[in-house]
Amino acid sequence: MDRCAVFVDAGYLYAEGGKLCCGTPSRTRSVLQPALAVELLMQVAREATQLSVLRTYWYDAARDGIRTQEQREVAALANVKLRLGRLNSNNQQKGVDALIYRDLITLAQHRAISDAVLLSGDEDLREGVRAAQDYGVRVVLVGIDPTDGKGFNQSEELVLDADQLVALGKSQLTPMFALRSPAAAPAIGVAADQQDTSAFTNGPSTRAAAAAFTRDWLDAAIDSELADLHARRPRIPRPLDLELLTAVEQALGRPLLDDDTARRAARSAFWGVIESAVSSLTPTD
Repeated sequence: MDRCAVFVDAGYLYAEGGKLCCGTPSRTRSVLQPALAVELLMQVAREATQLSVLRTYWYDAARDGIRTQEQREVAALANVKLRLGRLNSNNQQKGVDALIYRDLITLAQHRAISDAVLLSGDEDLREGVRAAQDYGVRVVLVGIDPTDGKGFNQSEELVLDADQLVALGKSQLTPMFALRSPAAAPAIGVAADQQDTSAFTNGPSTRAAAAAFTRDWLDAAIDSELADLHARRPRIPRPLDLELLTAVEQALGRPLLDDDTARRAARSAFWGVIESAVSSLTPTD
């Protein structure tokens, strides 16, 4: 089958794209617009292979399998498959390379693709590239320009094994990256329990981020799920609570683990939106 698929190692994209465009590899300090990234990589794939794109596979990691807000955006994109590995206590990705290897080889074995366009720099994928080539698949490796214009941010062995190398520059990546605003200083004279300490300059507050997450949850929930949740108040089911806090952390760009005030604010905003939704469903005389 003469068509290609795009394989995106999100960890490499965030780290190297963030360094190039925002001056930092930290995902808590930069914001990526996934839709623009997918659009660019599909364009790169079509130009490099002169083929249509089957779909884009996006590989990332999540703690406890709970998707972040940005990962939910990825999963909702047309012709995109989100694959999640594990994120350990040290924020290290585990199992991502194995997922890329599996999809690459499965598509090659079934002759679903003739070309693979891979954005990554990890040497652990070298054997996957070789195996796909053994099945007749041509592999185009996509890299990101290093910040100093010199050296390498990809495995040399991986580069040498690929059939073609395409480099993405700052001008191509800048539209999809932005630097998060720094945390705003607490207002003088405002008590800690009244101050939303995670508010960002020109950015979301804890309450706003939690409310946005809750509205998204409500859009996908059915009335019986809402009624069951409301009956459990004030307890939020553990998986949903983790998803809520993860979404708020992603929006704010910082962890909430040691911030009891922010976690209380997030849960309070969550229940505020839920109460409003329940009230709208309650018939009035």
